[in-house]
Amino acid sequence: MIIDAHFHIFPPLGRATVEEDPLQPLRMKFWQCHMRDSSRFRRKADDEPVPEPFLQWNSDDINEMPEVSFRMADFGRAEITVDGVDYYTQAYPPSLINCEAPPERMIGEMDLVGVDMGVLQHDHIYGALNEYYGEQMQRFPNRFIGLAQVREWEADSPAEHERLEQAVCEHGLMGLYFSVEPFALSNYADHLDDAKFEPLWEKVRELGIPVWWYLHSRQRDRLGGFMEHVAELDRWAETHPDIPALLTHGIDTFSMRRGEERYEIPDALMTLLKRPNMHVEVLFCAFWPEYPFPGAQEKIRELREEIGVHKLMWGTDMPYCSGSWCTYKQAIDYIRVHCTFLSEEEKALILGGNAARMFKLL
Repeated sequence: MIIDAHFHIFPPLGRATVEEDPLQPLRMKFWQCHMRDSSRFRRKADDEPVPEPFLQWNSDDINEMPEVSFRMADFGRAEITVDGVDYYTQAYPPSLINCEAPPERMIGEMDLVGVDMGVLQHDHIYGALNEYYGEQMQRFPNRFIGLAQVREWEADSPAEHERLEQAVCEHGLMGLYFSVEPFALSNYADHLDDAKFEPLWEKVRELGIPVWWYLHSRQRDRLGGFMEHVAELDRWAETHPDIPALLTHGIDTFSMRRGEERYEIPDALMTLLKRPNMHVEVLFCAFWPEYPFPGAQEKIRELREEIGVHKLMWGTDMPYCSGSWCTYKQAIDYIRVHCTFLSEEEKALILGGNAARMFKLL
């Protein structure tokens, strides 16, 4: 069984979703924050490049972002308006004609390259999709593994604990996706290991599900913020050794500059990954531009030796991957075909066996 640990299906981005329509403006704020580093804009009137950081601002408080009427458009575009002038940037692949990734299309992508299932990571920028994921899991059995979403900024409230229970028990979702990006609403006053979140972890323990962590906060000091969250998660993992967990999006990808094959994994991050309950997503093809990504292969070799192959799960961030980094086939074949230092058994674990074990599919 081949399982892509980082996969997406979603209705049209930026439009009403199946639940929580009142949060639509907040989702647009999350999108704008998510793209704060973008500087590849074009003026809509004449399609001329305008390389200005329109979305950047001088704090980490999401409430201080510039007002630019941020919105999602068709063909994977994001649009803004500054001083009455409209601009756009390519936020997602242009193949997203209606800025959506319907399950039928994404199953076709999987079938073409031989992928059996996709783990649906659940960031707020895609919408509040607990019910939607459950419906698609029922429509297409054994193709999707949905992760539940909670409002992290309210994750200490009983209402969010009930929402998680409903996502798992009624909609059939199989894990919790927890992101630090929404902590921008409190200017990062919240921390992953805060005592107020203990009732949530008790609910996770009761439901018997894993937690998938997203630690890239979009703070001005991206690396510093990431390492602070690594320290928080390390303390969490030490005190919750019975809850399986995975670090999504791989190792510190922000400081892994493209083509830098000698990137050293920080000691604190390696310490976290050595925790018995921690796993890590292998999402490396984006950062070495030449297929078959020798730098990525070397990093897989290093992680296998340092933390063990049983902790590694292959992911791609489809459909973003196929329009921005490489083809979907290349994203799997650099491991399936070119990581000759891995045995067939080790490849099988990275490409699906470890995920199947975490979600109790074996």
